[in-house]
Amino acid sequence: MLLGCAPGTTGLNAAPSQDQPSEAGPPPPAPLAPHPISKLKRLRIELADEAFVMEIADDQRSRSRGLSGRTRLAPNEGMLFVYPEPRELGFWMNECLTDLDILYVDSQGRIKSMHRMKKEPPRREGERRSEYEARLPRYRSVHLVQFALEFAPGTIDRLKLRLGDTVELPRATLVKDAT
Repeated sequence: MLLGCAPGTTGLNAAPSQDQPSEAGPPPPAPLAPHPISKLKRLRIELADEAFVMEIADDQRSRSRGLSGRTRLAPNEGMLFVYPEPRELGFWMNECLTDLDILYVDSQGRIKSMHRMKKEPPRREGERRSEYEARLPRYRSVHLVQFALEFAPGTIDRLKLRLGDTVELPRATLVKDAT
């Protein structure tokens, strides 16, 4: 599955991996107002002791749109892609106008892969949509994952995130709402 740019505080904490992460994750936080432009639900999280406000993409339409068309992403914002069941994912920078960092997280909350995605040159004059899409690199999860988190460029390095770190989020609640 390929996606565009894609295509109170709750615990989303990257911590060294633990043997038995909680099945459901922490309880859901108090709701935030929807994003003023995308109108997507939002969730306040904490990652490596830093607060982020994440837009939640939990249906096909919002996941396909992703952060396409955005010219920038604030350092404390991001998008959380949620899937009803684990699967291999592949994101591309389709019509993305800024670099992004992405984390792929499994159903137990472990970071399985991460990438520093680079914005691509825009579609050229006379270039067919299929030609444009064929030249875009794919950033694959490689493993079965249930969540993808996109952040402003440099977030992975700034927070010193590593494969196997555990990401705490209200997984059961998020998955229940995903379609």
